[in-house]
Amino acid sequence: MTIHSIGDQARAFALQAASNRIKTTLATLSEELSSGEVKDLSGRLGGNTRILNDIEARLSMVAQYAKNATEASSATQGMQDALVSVNDIGLKLASSWLVEAGNETASTLALHAADASAAFEATVARLNASVGGRYLFAGTHTDQPPVSAAAQILDVLQAAVSGLTSAGDIAAAVSDWFDAAPGAGGYVDMAYAGSIGETQQVLIGENDSIMLRTNAVSPPLRDQMKALATSALLDRGVLAGNHAERSDLLRRGGGALIANRDALLGEMARVGLNQQLVERAQSETSAAEAALTTARNQLRSADPYQTAAALTESQTQLETLYAVTARLSKLRLVDFL
Repeated sequence: MTIHSIGDQARAFALQAASNRIKTTLATLSEELSSGEVKDLSGRLGGNTRILNDIEARLSMVAQYAKNATEASSATQGMQDALVSVNDIGLKLASSWLVEAGNETASTLALHAADASAAFEATVARLNASVGGRYLFAGTHTDQPPVSAAAQILDVLQAAVSGLTSAGDIAAAVSDWFDAAPGAGGYVDMAYAGSIGETQQVLIGENDSIMLRTNAVSPPLRDQMKALATSALLDRGVLAGNHAERSDLLRRGGGALIANRDALLGEMARVGLNQQLVERAQSETSAAEAALTTARNQLRSADPYQTAAALTESQTQLETLYAVTARLSKLRLVDFL
């Protein structure tokens, strides 16, 4: 009978290799048990990782849609809040002015003129609102305030109506300035820094997007500023000494605010529709993300019971190896003689 034997160094190397292999297995199983995910995904999936890669890619895409929807939600909410405030400011003033129409004294007319100036300034501030460093009513030029300071606009208008002596002429001049086409030296050229004719399209889902069309050149917003600016010029001393014409100019401004109410509400409804679309997309994206995460976890998850059993088996193997190693280390040649 042929007897094969190995030397002490070879035996020590073999025992050390076995020990390292079992320790590596123990470390892998311990990590899988604590994380709940298999270490060797390729082995788990039989080398076919395409489906897992597809799921990971879709999760990344869904995460981007969720981020877009969150930003769109903040933007549309900011726009809606600003429009509600602009509408409330205008209605409050118009109601007060029209109730007292024809009965104003010089002092009450001066107070209304000051209110109009403050309201115009507040409205411009609302239209220069920003969320996360992005200006809401600037179209695609979101990196800068879209509307010049209220005082600067009134300076330009005051110069434009200089020499006019009737409320009708002044109201018409203010209207012409705000409605002037690009290149004609009006509001668009001198007081607006946003984009014109460009729409922000935001992808909020795999098959969903919203169009942010409302900006500071939208007709309802221009008309609101126009109405307030018309009355605010009274605070600059326009038509000084002519109480009847000053009162008429205040009424014209108030009437324009009332007439613009429906258009402004329509703009608010447009933004509200976008808010609804964003909310629906967020719900769908959340559901898709949950389904994809579940599918990914099922592919990557380690069975806790199998892992625990394998861990126990490896521990037993390591203990047995240590026992054998200790036994072999005590062997002496004299024991065989």
